[in-house]
Amino acid sequence: MLDKLFETFGGDMVNSLTEKAGISTDQAKDILPIAQDSIQSGLLEQVKSGNISGILDMFNSGGGMTENPIFGSIKNMFLSGIISKLGLPSSVANIVAGSGLESIMGNITGALKGDDGEVTENGVLDKLGIGGGVGDIAKNILKNKLGDITGGLFG
Repeated sequence: MLDKLFETFGGDMVNSLTEKAGISTDQAKDILPIAQDSIQSGLLEQVKSGNISGILDMFNSGGGMTENPIFGSIKNMFLSGIISKLGLPSSVANIVAGSGLESIMGNITGALKGDDGEVTENGVLDKLGIGGGVGDIAKNILKNKLGDITGGLFG
């Protein structure tokens, strides 16, 4: 599903990146898969560690998203990818990683919000589709944690 979200707002992102960072349209198009991979990897890492609440905090933090450590981690992955895969100078890559990722994550947040205006665990796992694999990982983590808790209570 993350790929479908990128398809939805990719054209706007390309235009935004060319304007803000002064890069070519082709470079901006090449940046989108790097952004998608960085976001997917960053979120998967958090899900594997059981930090679903941290992901929800990031998406529900509004304008404070860029201060979230998960956002920072994703931004660093994105920045490294831009520099290594596209060879952009670090000054340009920093502009792209900063404003570009903030805009992308804002679009994703808007797509994830439920009727109550909040991003929920189900919304993140289902709508982003960070793989059936990620959903299964999250469910197994929760199941294992519940098993530890109930085993401790009843075992």
